[in-house]
Amino acid sequence: MALRNMSFRLKMFVIMFIVILIPMILVSTILYKWSEQAITDQTSKVVISSIEFAVTNIDSALENVAGMSRMLLTENRLIAIAKRGEPLKPEEKNEKYNGIMDLLSFFITRIKVMNILEGIDSFYLYLVKQNTIMDSKSTYYEDVNADHVDFVQQAKNGQWKDRWFVSAPVNYDSLNGIETRLETAKQISFTTALTDEDGQDIAVLAANVNESFIRDYYKKIQRGIPGEFVVLDRSSTVVACPDSRLVGSKTAEYSQMNDTILNRNSKSGSFFITVQGEEKFAVYSISDYTNWSYVVVIPASEILGKVDEMQQFMLIVISVTGILIFGITLLLSRFFYKPLEKLVLAMQKIENRRLDFKIKDNRGDEYKRVYQGFNDMVDELNVLIRDLENEKILNQEAEIKLLQAQINPHFLYNTLDSIYSIAKIKKVDEISQMVAALSKFFRISLSSGKEVVTLKEAVQLVINYLTILNIRYKGAITFDLEIPEELYACQVPKLLLQPIVENAVYHGLERRKGGGRLTISAGSKAHALFLYVEDDGIGIEPAALEKLQSMLDGNGPGESSGFALRNLNRQIRLQYGTAYGVTMESVYGQGTRVTVKLPVMTMERGDSDVPHDRGR
Repeated sequence: MALRNMSFRLKMFVIMFIVILIPMILVSTILYKWSEQAITDQTSKVVISSIEFAVTNIDSALENVAGMSRMLLTENRLIAIAKRGEPLKPEEKNEKYNGIMDLLSFFITRIKVMNILEGIDSFYLYLVKQNTIMDSKSTYYEDVNADHVDFVQQAKNGQWKDRWFVSAPVNYDSLNGIETRLETAKQISFTTALTDEDGQDIAVLAANVNESFIRDYYKKIQRGIPGEFVVLDRSSTVVACPDSRLVGSKTAEYSQMNDTILNRNSKSGSFFITVQGEEKFAVYSISDYTNWSYVVVIPASEILGKVDEMQQFMLIVISVTGILIFGITLLLSRFFYKPLEKLVLAMQKIENRRLDFKIKDNRGDEYKRVYQGFNDMVDELNVLIRDLENEKILNQEAEIKLLQAQINPHFLYNTLDSIYSIAKIKKVDEISQMVAALSKFFRISLSSGKEVVTLKEAVQLVINYLTILNIRYKGAITFDLEIPEELYACQVPKLLLQPIVENAVYHGLERRKGGGRLTISAGSKAHALFLYVEDDGIGIEPAALEKLQSMLDGNGPGESSGFALRNLNRQIRLQYGTAYGVTMESVYGQGTRVTVKLPVMTMERGDSDVPHDRGR
């Protein structure tokens, strides 16, 4: 609304400025978003490639250690000791236990020599029946409380059997449930069990890897990729992290991140996440072997730093360009508006009655045609003014002639009144009735040139018409009026009912022997006026009725029998719309019913005299 009320010059300036500036802002925004997406996609691809390389090698190493653990449980010496139900004698312990300790150490050495896994730390073996734990790095512990042994409890629960998990190391303090302020490094353990014939665990073996192994391995292959490296298991427990104190624990930030990863249902990918109020870019890959989430968390500022610099540069460019566009648009609007301003000034001259003013300009562009058109318009305006003056004189002469022409209808009415008076004196009733009806018929049909009359006047015209016909047919035609009083004020076309009644008489009643009856009725519904003209004449044959209905719709040629109805229907539809018009119903041998639908329109009138009772 504000733009509509501006001057054309200001409007042109605003539109040109917006049309030039908005596309530039849109292009800059799209370029910024595209650059941001391209950088994040490229970073994601590089980091995922690095993570997947690490996951493949770490999984392979862990899987080989798990295989060596299962192989260790197949050693006969170990199986024999695990199956013994009675405690070992003191003289047997050193020999048997030292033999098992040597076996564990041998497998540790074998894993290191074969370069299977550099971070292998130790083996723990828990002999259930002997209630003894052996540590391949140090010694064995007898009469232990298994409730204080992390890997034994995990295997007993069955949740972590034959799986890798974070566990607490076995030592004197942990075995005796002694709390210490010294931080004890966690380890990553794989637990498997040896069962007897009854399916009961008789030995539990844990292969232990340093918790720093995974973190240190990724550092070797990261190839300068920024960010911190985190490994989380399915329950969001930290498996590897730059802060070793968090290993084996759960944090809200890492749990939120891991939930997002698991909900994405994809093996690898990347996303932005806000951690402790700081936006970060997380790239992850999920291990097929351990189902751990390997994540690299990079501050978003490091990823989008270049994009932000580009954004700042674009803002500077847009600001400078906006100033230039402002100046150029101002000059262009002034240049384009100047010819229009000349036209506006010329029109103001015409408004001030300067009808001899002409625009003089030697332009060669489209404004030349506009100026020429303006000059031609001024010439035509002068001619029209002269013509209007002449037309005013002619209208005065025509008005005098019109007043003279009005004498003719009055002469006709006076002549009919004279004939009526003579017929009354001579007592010729039929002539007097016919002349009286004809006089009333002409008075209403002429109606001072009006095309629309009240329903009351239209009915009076039909009554006069039927009166004349009844004299001709010697009273063989009777008619009924069933029109509510309140509908008489409705406005209708003047010659609405007369052609319908004429058709009913000549094509219906006249063909029936012994005369007939007409019923003219009216009703209203939903702001529509319905007029009905029914006769009990001979009716219309089905084929002829179908032809007449097609003709009313304008789809067939007009014939003399339906020409008046077709013209009436066309007049109604042109004046009021296609929702209104004339329809016909007929049963051959019984009669015909014509329905006229019009909009309800009323006007205060009330000088015609229409009988309200049934008449003949």
